[in-house]
Amino acid sequence: MPLIIIPILLILMPVIEIAVFIYVGQAIGVWKVIALVILSAILGAVLLRYQSLSVLKKINRDIRQGQTPEVGLVDGVLIVIGAILLIIPGFVTDVIGLLLMIPFIRGGIRHFVRSRVKFTTFRTGGPRGGGPRRGSREDGVVDLSPEDFERREPRDPPVGHIERKD
Repeated sequence: MPLIIIPILLILMPVIEIAVFIYVGQAIGVWKVIALVILSAILGAVLLRYQSLSVLKKINRDIRQGQTPEVGLVDGVLIVIGAILLIIPGFVTDVIGLLLMIPFIRGGIRHFVRSRVKFTTFRTGGPRGGGPRRGSREDGVVDLSPEDFERREPRDPPVGHIERKD
């Protein structure tokens, strides 16, 4: 998508919203339009709160299961964008915001984004990380820096150690 579309949308969206406000205002009346704008802002705030909590729970569950939370992250971003569009006064932005709240629509957008963006994940060590510890390699060799290593003489011979007498 060329970057020129962003300034064009920033200019056209208010013009489109004003035209829709005038059309809807003539059809249903000014006070009903004002009530719809206020209700959509309240709906956006409520949806932002409850939908974002469910997305955070999903992200947490994915992380605990050792999975990448990319679905939850993309859904979270789309829900926040949808809620902001609902809070912004305007019928066109409200329709777009409501569409972003529908899981099926978010799935289509997520598929579109996934086909164009490469997700990279890392695993860190630790009790839940599942990956190798810091400084370890796949072949079992531990790579330490000099300040991490100290040579000591053993106090007792290891168990099962047989000393050779020549």
